Amino acid sequence: MEEEPWSRATLRVWAGEMTVAQIGAALKIGAERSDRLWCVDAGGGDLHLDDLLKRVEALLTEHREALVQVAARCDVDLFVSWSPKPGQDSVCLGPGLIELLGELGAHVVMDTLTD
Repeated sequence: MEEEPWSRATLRVWAGEMTVAQIGAALKIGAERSDRLWCVDAGGGDLHLDDLLKRVEALLTEHREALVQVAARCDVDLFVSWSPKPGQDSVCLGPGLIELLGELGAHVVMDTLTD
C-alpha cells in the first residue's frame, strides 16, 4: 500500500540574544516552544506544500516588523519537510517568500523523506 504524501512548513527562531519567552512576547504569535527554540507551524497534513509555503509568506508579511527586530538578535530559519512523489517532485519558493526570508537573514532547511 502506497503512503499518502505529507508536508510541513515551520518557521523557527533560535534563542540567541533573546529568550524563547522574549521571542514569543515580541512576535505575539501562538507557537510551540522549547528552551532554545520558538517555532510556529504553518500547518500540514492535507495541505500541499505549495499551499503551506503561501501560508508562511502570509505569516511573514503580517508579522514582518516584529520578525525583523527579532531576527536582528536571533537566528531564523524555515524548516520545510515533505515526502516527495515517486520519481520527481518539486518545491516552489516564490519571489515574495524569498524576499521576506532574505530580509530576516533566514536559511531554508529542506528535509525529505523517501523509502
